[in-house]
Amino acid sequence: MERQGSLAATAMGRDQWIGPLLILSLVLLVIGFALPALSIGSFLFRKDYSILQGVWAFWQGGKYFLFVAVGTFSVLLPAAKTLLCAFVWFAVPRGNPNAAKLVRLLSALSKWSMLDVFIIALTVLVMEGSLIGSADVHVGIIAFAAAVLLSTVGLQRMAALTMPDRR
Repeated sequence: MERQGSLAATAMGRDQWIGPLLILSLVLLVIGFALPALSIGSFLFRKDYSILQGVWAFWQGGKYFLFVAVGTFSVLLPAAKTLLCAFVWFAVPRGNPNAAKLVRLLSALSKWSMLDVFIIALTVLVMEGSLIGSADVHVGIIAFAAAVLLSTVGLQRMAALTMPDRR
C-alpha cells in the first residue's frame, strides 16, 4: 500500500533534508541573481554586473538573441525548476503519477539550466566591451552556482523517490 502525504511528509532519513535544501537553493538563487557576479573594468571605468543586470545589458545593447537565450537558460529555467521541485516536494501526494512525470521532465530540463550557458554569455559580454582591462568574479556567481547545484541534487533525489517501483 502506497503511503499517503507529500514527499516531504513521508521522507525518511537523509531524504528529510531535501525540503530545506530546496529552500536554501531558492534563497541562494535570489542572492545570486541580485548580488554582483562580475566586474569588468579598464583604466577608465569599472562596472559591476549581477546576473540580472548582465541579462538586461544584452537587451539594452540590442543583443536580443543573447537576452532570450541567457534569460531563459540562466534565469527562468533554474528558477522554474527550483520552484516546481519545491511544489512537488511539499504539496503533491507521494503516489501521484503526475509528480513522477513532472520530476522526470524537470530532470531533463535541468541539464539545460547549467552554468556553462551563463559563463559563455559573460564571456561574450566581456569580449564585446571596449578597453577591457580586467574581469573579476564576485559572490553572486558563487551563490548562483551553489543554488543550481543544490537544486540539482534535490531533484535527483526526488527522481529516485518518485520512481514507480520505489516504496
